[in-house]
Amino acid sequence: MSDLRTRLGRAWPLVGVMIVVIVVALVCVGLYVGDRYAHRRAEGRVAAALQPPLGTPARPQVDIEGFPFLTQIAAGSVGKMQIVADQLGETTNAPVILAHADLVMTDVVTTDWFKTMKITHTEGTGLIDYTKLSSLTNAPLRYGSEGRVEIVVKTTVVGREVEAVITGAPRLNADEQTMTLSDAKISVAGVNLPDFTAQALLAALLKPIPLKGLPLGLTVTGITAAEDGVHVALMAENQTISS
Repeated sequence: MSDLRTRLGRAWPLVGVMIVVIVVALVCVGLYVGDRYAHRRAEGRVAAALQPPLGTPARPQVDIEGFPFLTQIAAGSVGKMQIVADQLGETTNAPVILAHADLVMTDVVTTDWFKTMKITHTEGTGLIDYTKLSSLTNAPLRYGSEGRVEIVVKTTVVGREVEAVITGAPRLNADEQTMTLSDAKISVAGVNLPDFTAQALLAALLKPIPLKGLPLGLTVTGITAAEDGVHVALMAENQTISS
């Protein structure tokens, strides 16, 4: 009997330690589950708040980075959010519609559970398809080759209407937020024009393509052409979103 009591006496501290470990584990699991639940709710809330200014038919995909999430909310600032969306500007009839955009927002401040957000910096990439660009130029625009685009316009030469095919690399005027073509080549009726004549005819036939009016106050900082459309680098500073 004394041996049994001795063994039980020795076991009680171990039982106490096990109880403490189990309690701590349950608390940690509870905190993790609560953090992930709040994280998912916040992503849904941000998506709902961003959809109107983005002008998208469907809610954007939102990924709030960083763990734990609740500590960020307690501080009133989220370090980084990734936003992926399609058809930006469609529902708001924006002058330029982005077929797709992948954005990263940093230093997002909120004190009312994302009803209002102050976004310090946004940057990312977007895609403008050739159909949308054609509507801005009032002429068919398509991909040529080797990073060049091709525009077909009609003009009058010696009293006859002819078709001119213009090819060139897209060039951005960042200050004006317009796109033009550099190193342009023009073929009229299948004949390539000399460079001087091509540049003069280009100035007469192709006006700068406006890229202003992007959703969310985004501006274009870079531009390249590809088969699926014109890829643009995007940026915005100090945005305020209210839902």
